[in-house]
Amino acid sequence: MNTTMKSNGAITLAKLFSGFLEANAGKRSDCTITGYRTAMRLFASFAELHLHADVAHFDITYFTEQYVSRYLQWLQDTQGASPQTCNLRLCQLRAFLKYASRDPSVMPYYLSLRQIERYITENRTKVVEPLSRDAIAALMKAPGTDTQTGLRYTLLIAMLYTMALRIDEVLSIKIKDLMLDAKKPYVTVVGKGRKARTAYFYRATLKTLRKYIAKEHGANPNPDAYLFFARSGGQFCKVSGRGVNKQLAVYAAKARESCLEVPECVHSHQFRHSMATHMLEDGINVFQISKMLGHASVETTMVYLGVTVSMTENAIRKIESTTARNIKPVWKKNIRNLQDLF
Repeated sequence: MNTTMKSNGAITLAKLFSGFLEANAGKRSDCTITGYRTAMRLFASFAELHLHADVAHFDITYFTEQYVSRYLQWLQDTQGASPQTCNLRLCQLRAFLKYASRDPSVMPYYLSLRQIERYITENRTKVVEPLSRDAIAALMKAPGTDTQTGLRYTLLIAMLYTMALRIDEVLSIKIKDLMLDAKKPYVTVVGKGRKARTAYFYRATLKTLRKYIAKEHGANPNPDAYLFFARSGGQFCKVSGRGVNKQLAVYAAKARESCLEVPECVHSHQFRHSMATHMLEDGINVFQISKMLGHASVETTMVYLGVTVSMTENAIRKIESTTARNIKPVWKKNIRNLQDLF
Protein backbone atom coordinates (compact mmCIF):
# COMPACT_ATOMS: atom_id res chain seq x y z
CA MET A 1 0.00 0.00 0.00
CA ASN A 2 1.26 3.43 -0.94
CA THR A 3 2.43 5.16 2.25
CA THR A 4 0.79 8.40 1.09
CA MET A 5 -2.60 6.67 1.04
CA LYS A 6 -2.16 5.51 4.62
CA SER A 7 -0.72 8.70 6.11
CA ASN A 8 -3.12 10.79 8.20
CA GLY A 9 -5.67 7.96 8.09
CA ALA A 10 -9.23 9.20 7.71
CA ILE A 11 -8.19 12.72 6.65
CA THR A 12 -6.39 11.36 3.59
CA LEU A 13 -9.34 9.09 2.82
CA ALA A 14 -11.77 11.99 3.18
CA LYS A 15 -9.74 14.13 0.77
CA LEU A 16 -9.70 11.28 -1.73
CA PHE A 17 -13.47 10.87 -1.37
CA SER A 18 -13.91 14.63 -1.84
CA GLY A 19 -11.99 14.35 -5.10
CA PHE A 20 -14.29 11.53 -6.16
CA LEU A 21 -17.38 13.68 -5.53
CA GLU A 22 -15.86 16.63 -7.39
CA ALA A 23 -15.03 14.38 -10.35
CA ASN A 24 -18.70 13.31 -10.52
CA ALA A 25 -20.24 16.75 -10.00
CA GLY A 26 -21.95 17.74 -13.23
CA LYS A 27 -21.78 14.17 -14.52
CA ARG A 28 -24.13 12.66 -11.95
CA SER A 29 -27.39 14.00 -10.52
CA ASP A 30 -27.58 15.63 -7.09
CA CYS A 31 -29.41 12.53 -5.82
CA THR A 32 -26.58 10.28 -7.01
CA ILE A 33 -23.95 12.46 -5.32
CA THR A 34 -25.98 12.41 -2.11
CA GLY A 35 -26.16 8.62 -2.37
CA TYR A 36 -22.38 8.33 -2.62
CA ARG A 37 -21.99 10.46 0.48
CA THR A 38 -24.63 8.51 2.43
CA ALA A 39 -23.00 5.16 1.63
CA MET A 40 -19.61 6.44 2.80
CA ARG A 41 -20.95 8.01 5.99
CA LEU A 42 -22.75 4.79 6.89
CA PHE A 43 -19.63 2.73 6.23
CA ALA A 44 -17.58 5.10 8.40
CA SER A 45 -20.13 4.73 11.23
CA PHE A 46 -20.03 0.94 10.90
CA ALA A 47 -16.21 0.89 10.90
CA GLU A 48 -16.12 3.05 14.01
CA LEU A 49 -18.66 0.91 15.86
CA HIS A 50 -17.52 -2.57 14.87
CA LEU A 51 -14.02 -2.39 13.39
CA HIS A 52 -12.42 -0.09 15.99
CA ALA A 53 -11.65 2.49 13.31
CA ASP A 54 -10.69 6.03 14.30
CA VAL A 55 -9.49 9.21 12.64
CA ALA A 56 -5.86 8.10 12.77
CA HIS A 57 -6.35 4.68 11.19
CA PHE A 58 -9.46 4.65 8.97
CA ASP A 59 -8.11 4.24 5.43
CA ILE A 60 -8.43 2.25 2.21
CA THR A 61 -7.38 -0.96 3.95
CA TYR A 62 -10.85 -1.17 5.53
CA PHE A 63 -12.44 -1.74 2.12
CA THR A 64 -12.03 -5.50 2.07
CA GLU A 65 -14.50 -8.13 0.96
CA GLN A 66 -14.87 -9.29 4.57
CA TYR A 67 -15.45 -5.85 6.08
CA VAL A 68 -17.80 -4.58 3.38
CA SER A 69 -19.82 -7.82 3.52
CA ARG A 70 -20.20 -7.31 7.27
CA TYR A 71 -21.21 -3.69 6.60
CA LEU A 72 -23.98 -4.78 4.24
CA GLN A 73 -25.25 -7.30 6.78
CA TRP A 74 -25.18 -4.55 9.42
CA LEU A 75 -27.26 -2.33 7.16
CA GLN A 76 -29.85 -5.06 6.82
CA ASP A 77 -29.90 -6.17 10.46
CA THR A 78 -29.68 -2.86 12.33
CA GLN A 79 -30.72 -0.21 9.82
CA GLY A 80 -33.61 -2.13 8.27
CA ALA A 81 -32.14 -1.78 4.77
CA SER A 82 -33.83 -3.77 2.02
CA PRO A 83 -31.82 -6.04 -0.31
CA GLN A 84 -32.22 -3.38 -3.00
CA THR A 85 -30.72 -0.75 -0.71
CA CYS A 86 -27.82 -3.03 0.25
CA ASN A 87 -27.04 -3.58 -3.44
CA LEU A 88 -27.16 0.16 -4.02
CA ARG A 89 -24.73 0.88 -1.15
CA LEU A 90 -22.36 -1.78 -2.48
CA CYS A 91 -22.40 -0.21 -5.95
CA GLN A 92 -21.77 3.23 -4.45
CA LEU A 93 -18.70 2.03 -2.54
CA ARG A 94 -17.46 0.20 -5.64
CA ALA A 95 -17.75 3.42 -7.63
CA PHE A 96 -15.51 5.20 -5.12
CA LEU A 97 -12.96 2.37 -5.10
CA LYS A 98 -12.90 2.33 -8.89
CA TYR A 99 -12.01 6.03 -8.83
CA ALA A 100 -9.39 5.49 -6.12
CA SER A 101 -7.85 2.56 -8.02
CA ARG A 102 -6.06 5.04 -10.25
CA ASP A 103 -3.47 4.42 -7.57
CA PRO A 104 -2.34 0.84 -8.40
CA SER A 105 -2.08 0.01 -4.70
CA VAL A 106 -5.85 0.44 -4.35
CA MET A 107 -6.73 -1.91 -7.21
CA PRO A 108 -6.72 -5.09 -5.02
CA TYR A 109 -9.34 -3.53 -2.76
CA TYR A 110 -11.54 -2.57 -5.71
CA LEU A 111 -11.27 -6.10 -7.10
CA SER A 112 -12.06 -7.46 -3.64
CA LEU A 113 -15.37 -5.55 -3.61
CA ARG A 114 -16.11 -6.91 -7.06
CA GLN A 115 -16.15 -10.39 -5.56
CA ILE A 116 -19.08 -9.59 -3.26
CA GLU A 117 -22.31 -11.09 -4.60
CA ARG A 118 -25.35 -8.90 -4.83
CA TYR A 119 -28.36 -9.64 -2.63
CA ILE A 120 -31.24 -11.48 -4.23
CA THR A 121 -34.16 -9.11 -4.66
CA GLU A 122 -37.80 -9.51 -5.47
CA ASN A 123 -38.78 -8.66 -9.02
CA ARG A 124 -41.16 -5.91 -8.14
CA THR A 125 -41.94 -2.52 -9.60
CA LYS A 126 -42.47 0.49 -7.39
CA VAL A 127 -46.06 1.58 -7.93
CA VAL A 128 -46.87 5.25 -8.16
CA GLU A 129 -50.60 5.79 -7.92
CA PRO A 130 -51.82 8.39 -10.44
CA LEU A 131 -54.16 11.13 -9.27
CA SER A 132 -57.59 11.45 -10.83
CA ARG A 133 -58.35 14.41 -13.09
CA ASP A 134 -60.69 15.85 -10.46
CA ALA A 135 -57.98 15.51 -7.83
CA ILE A 136 -55.52 17.33 -10.10
CA ALA A 137 -58.01 20.14 -10.66
CA ALA A 138 -58.63 20.51 -6.92
CA LEU A 139 -54.89 20.55 -6.17
CA MET A 140 -54.26 23.22 -8.79
CA LYS A 141 -56.91 25.46 -7.24
CA ALA A 142 -55.82 24.91 -3.64
CA PRO A 143 -52.86 27.32 -3.44
CA GLY A 144 -54.64 30.26 -5.11
CA THR A 145 -52.75 33.11 -6.74
CA ASP A 146 -53.46 35.96 -4.33
CA THR A 147 -50.30 35.39 -2.29
CA GLN A 148 -46.66 34.94 -3.36
CA THR A 149 -46.57 31.42 -1.95
CA GLY A 150 -49.89 30.53 -3.56
CA LEU A 151 -48.78 31.83 -6.94
CA ARG A 152 -45.51 29.94 -6.65
CA TYR A 153 -47.19 26.60 -5.94
CA THR A 154 -49.91 27.12 -8.52
CA LEU A 155 -47.17 27.45 -11.12
CA LEU A 156 -45.07 24.62 -9.71
CA ILE A 157 -47.99 22.16 -9.67
CA ALA A 158 -48.97 23.19 -13.21
CA MET A 159 -45.43 22.54 -14.46
CA LEU A 160 -45.12 19.21 -12.66
CA TYR A 161 -48.38 18.02 -14.19
CA THR A 162 -48.80 19.60 -17.63
CA MET A 163 -45.11 19.19 -18.55
CA ALA A 164 -44.67 15.82 -16.76
CA LEU A 165 -41.47 17.00 -15.09
CA ARG A 166 -39.56 15.46 -12.20
CA ILE A 167 -39.32 17.61 -9.10
CA ASP A 168 -35.55 18.07 -9.41
CA GLU A 169 -35.95 19.04 -13.07
CA VAL A 170 -38.35 21.82 -12.08
CA LEU A 171 -36.30 23.05 -9.13
CA SER A 172 -33.11 23.12 -11.22
CA ILE A 173 -34.57 25.48 -13.84
CA LYS A 174 -32.86 28.85 -14.10
CA ILE A 175 -34.20 31.95 -15.83
CA LYS A 176 -31.76 31.46 -18.70
CA ASP A 177 -33.27 28.02 -19.40
CA LEU A 178 -36.63 29.59 -20.29
CA MET A 179 -37.29 30.37 -23.96
CA LEU A 180 -40.48 32.39 -23.63
CA ASP A 181 -40.11 34.43 -26.83
CA ALA A 182 -39.97 31.35 -29.02
CA LYS A 183 -42.89 30.66 -31.35
CA LYS A 184 -43.75 27.77 -29.06
CA PRO A 185 -42.37 28.74 -25.59
CA TYR A 186 -40.35 26.03 -23.91
CA VAL A 187 -37.78 25.27 -21.23
CA THR A 188 -34.72 23.06 -21.38
CA VAL A 189 -34.47 20.70 -18.40
CA VAL A 190 -31.79 18.22 -17.38
CA GLY A 191 -33.09 14.83 -16.28
CA LYS A 192 -31.61 11.53 -15.17
CA GLY A 193 -28.21 10.73 -16.59
CA ARG A 194 -27.66 14.46 -17.18
CA LYS A 195 -29.72 14.22 -20.37
CA ALA A 196 -31.27 17.49 -21.54
CA ARG A 197 -34.70 17.64 -23.13
CA THR A 198 -37.26 20.22 -24.18
CA ALA A 199 -40.57 20.72 -22.37
CA TYR A 200 -43.24 23.00 -23.83
CA PHE A 201 -45.59 25.27 -21.91
CA TYR A 202 -49.36 25.10 -22.02
CA ARG A 203 -50.96 28.50 -22.61
CA ALA A 204 -52.50 28.71 -19.12
CA THR A 205 -49.22 27.66 -17.48
CA LEU A 206 -47.33 30.25 -19.52
CA LYS A 207 -49.67 32.99 -18.34
CA THR A 208 -49.10 31.99 -14.71
CA LEU A 209 -45.35 31.81 -15.33
CA ARG A 210 -45.16 35.36 -16.68
CA LYS A 211 -47.12 36.67 -13.70
CA TYR A 212 -44.86 34.77 -11.29
CA ILE A 213 -41.63 36.03 -12.88
CA ALA A 214 -42.85 39.63 -12.80
CA LYS A 215 -43.63 39.38 -9.06
CA GLU A 216 -40.68 37.25 -7.92
CA HIS A 217 -37.90 38.31 -10.30
CA GLY A 218 -38.93 41.77 -11.49
CA ALA A 219 -38.68 43.37 -14.91
CA ASN A 220 -35.05 42.35 -15.48
CA PRO A 221 -34.56 38.83 -14.07
CA ASN A 222 -31.02 37.61 -13.47
CA PRO A 223 -30.35 34.85 -16.04
CA ASP A 224 -28.49 32.74 -13.43
CA ALA A 225 -31.25 32.94 -10.81
CA TYR A 226 -33.29 29.83 -10.05
CA LEU A 227 -36.89 30.11 -11.19
CA PHE A 228 -38.04 28.67 -7.86
CA PHE A 229 -35.39 29.97 -5.47
CA ALA A 230 -35.17 29.42 -1.71
CA ARG A 231 -36.43 32.54 0.05
CA SER A 232 -33.99 32.07 2.91
CA GLY A 233 -30.97 31.74 0.62
CA GLY A 234 -31.81 34.14 -2.19
CA GLN A 235 -32.18 33.80 -5.95
CA PHE A 236 -29.10 31.64 -6.40
CA CYS A 237 -30.10 29.09 -3.77
CA LYS A 238 -32.00 25.99 -4.89
CA VAL A 239 -35.21 24.91 -3.16
CA SER A 240 -35.25 21.42 -1.63
CA GLY A 241 -37.65 18.79 -2.91
CA ARG A 242 -38.42 17.81 0.68
CA GLY A 243 -39.66 21.32 1.42
CA VAL A 244 -41.87 21.27 -1.66
CA ASN A 245 -43.45 17.95 -0.69
CA LYS A 246 -44.09 19.27 2.80
CA GLN A 247 -45.99 22.25 1.40
CA LEU A 248 -47.85 20.02 -1.06
CA ALA A 249 -49.21 18.09 1.92
CA VAL A 250 -50.73 21.34 3.22
CA TYR A 251 -52.45 22.04 -0.09
CA ALA A 252 -53.56 18.41 -0.39
CA ALA A 253 -55.40 18.71 2.93
CA LYS A 254 -57.10 21.86 1.67
CA ALA A 255 -57.99 20.30 -1.68
CA ARG A 256 -59.46 17.23 0.03
CA GLU A 257 -62.11 19.46 1.62
CA SER A 258 -63.69 19.94 -1.82
CA CYS A 259 -62.57 16.73 -3.52
CA LEU A 260 -62.48 13.42 -1.68
CA GLU A 261 -60.47 11.90 -4.52
CA VAL A 262 -57.38 13.76 -3.32
CA PRO A 263 -55.38 11.20 -1.29
CA GLU A 264 -54.03 11.95 2.17
CA CYS A 265 -50.44 11.57 0.96
CA VAL A 266 -49.58 13.53 -2.18
CA HIS A 267 -46.04 13.40 -3.56
CA SER A 268 -44.55 15.62 -6.27
CA HIS A 269 -43.83 12.65 -8.55
CA GLN A 270 -47.52 11.76 -8.70
CA PHE A 271 -48.20 14.74 -10.97
CA ARG A 272 -45.75 13.50 -13.61
CA HIS A 273 -47.12 9.97 -13.38
CA SER A 274 -50.71 11.25 -13.54
CA MET A 275 -50.07 13.27 -16.69
CA ALA A 276 -48.52 10.25 -18.40
CA THR A 277 -51.45 8.06 -17.32
CA HIS A 278 -54.04 10.57 -18.50
CA MET A 279 -52.29 10.87 -21.87
CA LEU A 280 -52.42 7.08 -22.22
CA GLU A 281 -56.14 7.12 -21.34
CA ASP A 282 -56.69 9.80 -24.00
CA GLY A 283 -55.29 7.48 -26.66
CA ILE A 284 -51.84 9.03 -27.04
CA ASN A 285 -49.42 6.26 -27.94
CA VAL A 286 -46.71 5.03 -25.58
CA PHE A 287 -43.93 6.15 -27.93
CA GLN A 288 -44.99 9.80 -27.75
CA ILE A 289 -45.43 9.60 -23.98
CA SER A 290 -41.98 8.07 -23.63
CA LYS A 291 -40.44 10.97 -25.52
CA MET A 292 -42.23 13.51 -23.34
CA LEU A 293 -41.09 11.77 -20.15
CA GLY A 294 -37.50 11.63 -21.35
CA HIS A 295 -37.21 7.87 -20.92
CA ALA A 296 -34.31 6.12 -22.61
CA SER A 297 -36.57 3.39 -23.99
CA VAL A 298 -40.23 2.66 -24.56
CA GLU A 299 -39.88 -0.41 -22.34
CA THR A 300 -39.13 1.88 -19.39
CA THR A 301 -42.33 3.82 -20.07
CA MET A 302 -44.34 0.62 -20.33
CA VAL A 303 -43.16 -0.53 -16.92
CA TYR A 304 -43.63 2.98 -15.51
CA LEU A 305 -47.26 3.04 -16.59
CA GLY A 306 -48.02 -0.63 -16.16
CA VAL A 307 -48.79 -0.89 -19.86
CA THR A 308 -50.25 -4.25 -20.88
CA VAL A 309 -49.49 -6.18 -24.06
CA SER A 310 -52.87 -5.26 -25.53
CA MET A 311 -52.22 -1.57 -24.83
CA THR A 312 -48.87 -1.84 -26.58
CA GLU A 313 -50.45 -3.51 -29.63
CA ASN A 314 -53.05 -0.75 -29.83
CA ALA A 315 -50.31 1.88 -29.59
CA ILE A 316 -48.36 0.22 -32.39
CA ARG A 317 -51.46 0.12 -34.58
CA LYS A 318 -51.93 3.86 -34.07
CA ILE A 319 -48.30 4.47 -35.00
CA GLU A 320 -48.66 2.39 -38.14
CA SER A 321 -51.90 4.10 -39.10
CA THR A 322 -50.47 7.63 -38.89
CA THR A 323 -47.45 9.49 -40.25
CA ALA A 324 -46.93 9.51 -37.13
CA ARG A 325 -20.55 21.54 -7.73
CA ASN A 326 -17.99 21.67 -6.77
CA ILE A 327 -18.38 19.95 -3.48
CA LYS A 328 -15.94 21.30 -0.90
CA PRO A 329 -16.10 19.59 2.51
CA VAL A 330 -15.34 21.55 5.63
CA TRP A 331 -13.54 19.47 8.23
CA LYS A 332 -13.85 20.50 11.84
CA LYS A 333 -10.76 20.72 13.98
CA ASN A 334 -12.21 18.42 16.61
CA ILE A 335 -13.86 15.51 14.82
CA ARG A 336 -15.96 13.34 17.12
CA ASN A 337 -17.35 10.88 14.58
CA LEU A 338 -15.75 9.46 11.45
CA GLN A 339 -18.88 10.12 9.43
CA ASP A 340 -18.39 13.86 9.97
CA LEU A 341 -15.48 13.69 7.55
CA PHE A 342 -17.69 12.62 4.68
